[in-house]
Amino acid sequence: MRAGRGVAILLGVMLARAAAAQDFRGASPPAADADAHSLLESGLPSPAIALAAAATQTRWWGLRGLETRAVSLSAGHRTWRVSLGLSQTGEPELGWTALALGVGSASASAGAGVRACTRRDRDAPWSASRAFGSGAGVELGAGAWLGLRPLRVWASAPQMWTSGAAPPLVRPLELGLRAGSATGAWVRLVSPRAGDDGERALGVAIGIAPALAWAEVRDAPLRGAIGLTTTLGSLQVEARVDAHPVLGETVGVELAWVRGPRARS
Repeated sequence: MRAGRGVAILLGVMLARAAAAQDFRGASPPAADADAHSLLESGLPSPAIALAAAATQTRWWGLRGLETRAVSLSAGHRTWRVSLGLSQTGEPELGWTALALGVGSASASAGAGVRACTRRDRDAPWSASRAFGSGAGVELGAGAWLGLRPLRVWASAPQMWTSGAAPPLVRPLELGLRAGSATGAWVRLVSPRAGDDGERALGVAIGIAPALAWAEVRDAPLRGAIGLTTTLGSLQVEARVDAHPVLGETVGVELAWVRGPRARS
């Protein structure tokens, strides 16, 4: 039984390129205004977050042994933003632990940030001194967005530089355009990776307070995702389901506490 489960997990890791994101993917729709993980995952700082804490769990393709559990803390002062996160994926024999830091700046009309992430095998000794040592995989990336109401454009290159152990997922440049605010639509273009011709995605969201529902369709292969966000004061509860024609369903849930910046007098 354990051997069969290990084979399934290994297969999932080998097919990780079919996933949309990696260690700190939340359950928010793309380019969400208050995504607590966005700076860590994509290098895109949020203007709507002054202080946030978030916990996320994602089960990839229905595999019980291939789950990602992530927590993050975010803080901001004036336009500056900083985020710190820790995640674990998979079981100790085949999984990994990731530590990430994001720093950026965001105003009402523009934002830019950088992210750094280091990973080690889950069964390897972990300490601050070993985080960037032998056996670790390190990546650096950046992102930026520009708001031209009612439009927002963004670019994210999460892996501009990598060193050490190869990341479980190759993440190339992503370009996006969103129209509207809570209710709106967006399009995303992902650059080609080795062996494919990139990815194209189209999504739509409908926001009726305190809830927001969204859906996205992607190609290569044709597949989709749906999600729901409920906001109760500073508390956000989110869920998303990604369907893949071969690998099955990926389910993610997130609980976040988010405070926005205070209005200046």
